[in-house]
Amino acid sequence: MPRQVVRDPAMGVNGLVKATNPYKAFWAFGGFLGFALAGWMLRHCQNEEKQKAVFEDIAQKRDAAKAEMAARSELLESYRDVAIAEVQLQADLDLIANDRTVDIQKAEIYAHTEIEVTQMEASEAIFEAQTAGMTEQQKADYIKQLREMKTPYLQGSQTLAGTIDPNDKVTGSEPGAIADGDKYRWIKNTIGYPTLIFGGMGAGKSWTTREIIWKKVQAGWNIVALDPHGTQVEWRGVRLITGYKEIAEFMQWYMNEMRQRYEDYRKSGMTEEQWTENLRASGKMLSVICEEFTTWTDNIVEPMPDDCEDEKWKPDPDFIGKWFRCAMTESRKQLMIPLFVAHDRTMEILAKAKGLSKLRDAALLEVELIATIDPITTEAKASGQGKIKLPGHGQWIDIELPKLKAKRIDFRLDESFQADAQSNTSHVDPKLSTDHQTAERIWQLEFNLEKPPAESNLTQSLTPIAQSLLQYLQRTGRTSAVIQEIQPNFKVKGQRFSSEELKRLFNELVENSLAIWLDANTIEIAQNQTDGQNGQN
Repeated sequence: MPRQVVRDPAMGVNGLVKATNPYKAFWAFGGFLGFALAGWMLRHCQNEEKQKAVFEDIAQKRDAAKAEMAARSELLESYRDVAIAEVQLQADLDLIANDRTVDIQKAEIYAHTEIEVTQMEASEAIFEAQTAGMTEQQKADYIKQLREMKTPYLQGSQTLAGTIDPNDKVTGSEPGAIADGDKYRWIKNTIGYPTLIFGGMGAGKSWTTREIIWKKVQAGWNIVALDPHGTQVEWRGVRLITGYKEIAEFMQWYMNEMRQRYEDYRKSGMTEEQWTENLRASGKMLSVICEEFTTWTDNIVEPMPDDCEDEKWKPDPDFIGKWFRCAMTESRKQLMIPLFVAHDRTMEILAKAKGLSKLRDAALLEVELIATIDPITTEAKASGQGKIKLPGHGQWIDIELPKLKAKRIDFRLDESFQADAQSNTSHVDPKLSTDHQTAERIWQLEFNLEKPPAESNLTQSLTPIAQSLLQYLQRTGRTSAVIQEIQPNFKVKGQRFSSEELKRLFNELVENSLAIWLDANTIEIAQNQTDGQNGQN
């Protein structure tokens, strides 16, 4: 029988000795779990610390944002207080200004009322003196006669239209407009008053102005024209000043002469009428023509006195304003009357001089010329109509312009130009002061009447303005033309052209083989054109 092996109960499997504590494995397992739990709790605590740090950072940023918003709120509050203070200050200033304006207006009204009351009292006293010794019936008849009499002053139901000429006194029983035979009588007003003639392009300013100048010349006035863009050809018989420096020197002389005349007048012991008649008799009547002066007054600078050093000289910025004030307020009594020509009646026409708006309304006789638009050519042209406003009056009266056949360019008084007051509106056969051929040539060049046969084929496709430009370039002897040089000098019937318009005219000459482009602004006239013109000359 085989040997049986009896296992020792004290030995374990594989001969190992059994543990004395059978729960030791459970304790080891429990220790492992405890260690793992401790690690997890440590990690959890670390995450909480990180989150707490994040929250603390957010809280700090929130506090910083709150502080910034509070600072901005305080700044906006300060801005608001400043803005409210500014508005209140401006309101106070406006209120004070309005109060001052109201006070000034009240003072003006009171003064005007006092003057009117005084005039009425004086008129009543004069009337009482004139009617002294009359019966009541005679007084009634005299009053009726005065009411029916048309005088230069507004009386009763009389209108300003019936008193267009303050120098004339016309009697009659028909109130209202000027008689047909006197429809151009308004021109006489412009002779003795500082005058502003204005209107849009093509309204007829140049033609009408020159007709007024002709009336002045016939009345014995000496004429000085201030026109930087003019030529002596268009101002024959008139002293023409074109340079900006020379114009400034003339303005200075004008103011000095005005002061000298007033000083001589005070020392003369004459009455105003006697002094005026003395100036007329001595030939000192002077009229200054400011042609399109809104385009050049910015270039006028006060001339430096001879006794002043260059480094110490500072021109007066209000030099132009002083000259305007002198010309408008002091010129009439000393017979040094200005005539201004401009495009409108805004402050631009007074060279933006300060304080002249009311003076313009009170001292200037204003004539507005009205232009119409041709529906076919869409170009502005003179309508023959206008309006006039006497100095110190607010009413504009419709007037009719004289019908002129040509723009007057010669103002010489000799036997060649003996004609009546309507010399330019009716046909006159003048006796030429030069030989017939020379006068004919001048006439053709001035009014662009010449159309030589040699040019007829080349220029027949040109527009009338382009033909006028070509003739201008030929008669001035130019072989080339630059837009910037042509623009201030070339004009047709008083109309000047912009750079773009001149470029189109230049291009028209090039397209018709009459010129070639040298650059974007310059053309060269074809040789056959210049040779043809030289041959004719």
